[in-house]
Amino acid sequence: MTELRIGLLGDGHINGVLRRAVQESRPYRVVGSFGRDAALPDATDVDVIVEAATQRAVRERVPGLLAAGLDVILLSVGALADAALRSRLLGPSPGRLIACTGAIGGLDQVRALRAQGPLRQVSIESRKLPTALIQPWMADALQDELRAGATEIILAEGPAGEVAQRFPASANVAASLALAADAWDLATARIVADPAALRTRHEVHAVGELGEVRVVVENDPSPERPRSSAVVAWAALRALDDYARLRGFDVAGGVAFL
Repeated sequence: MTELRIGLLGDGHINGVLRRAVQESRPYRVVGSFGRDAALPDATDVDVIVEAATQRAVRERVPGLLAAGLDVILLSVGALADAALRSRLLGPSPGRLIACTGAIGGLDQVRALRAQGPLRQVSIESRKLPTALIQPWMADALQDELRAGATEIILAEGPAGEVAQRFPASANVAASLALAADAWDLATARIVADPAALRTRHEVHAVGELGEVRVVVENDPSPERPRSSAVVAWAALRALDDYARLRGFDVAGGVAFL
């Protein structure tokens, strides 16, 4: 077996935590972090790229990585809400796109229900502290209301793909659910600013012919980046472990879950 070589697309907080976790606990090697203006590695220098950047970075850089034969573990799954980009990234390519579950749970069961046939209902409600949901497109009055954090406010409710695009740093979970359910035309999402949400809360609901999924996930927000859940970097580490096991690289003990 050989050493897994990892490239990190994005040089922000999530990849910083991931880099430290790899260096302290895994037999992998981080080749480098690649920010917006950095030249990207090729398939001779790295085995897999972990993307923890932005939806814009996914649009601009991931297609080229896949075309070059590199596998990419995607955290900014909200980028796939763009139907044209989704078709491009999920089409035939030398490299493989691997969606990371990130801050959400229950997608394995949603996918199992979907394997039998189309689902009848797919929805997610996400609750976060109001200040973590402020967006540049919001009116000043709404931003002030969110900063005050005095009342609960439903900020968005509708198709999961649209909500994911309106809240690019907070609603990747909505796109992840729509992707897992293969239900972009059916899946809905609701974003709630909740002054009582000391933890970020996601409630998933899906119904198919073989049963029903109801999952509630509560995550501590990242102290350094409250828009993201602290668990996201560790979900990326889990994805790297499964990738390494399935590709035959040196890996810590355990078993891959599919």
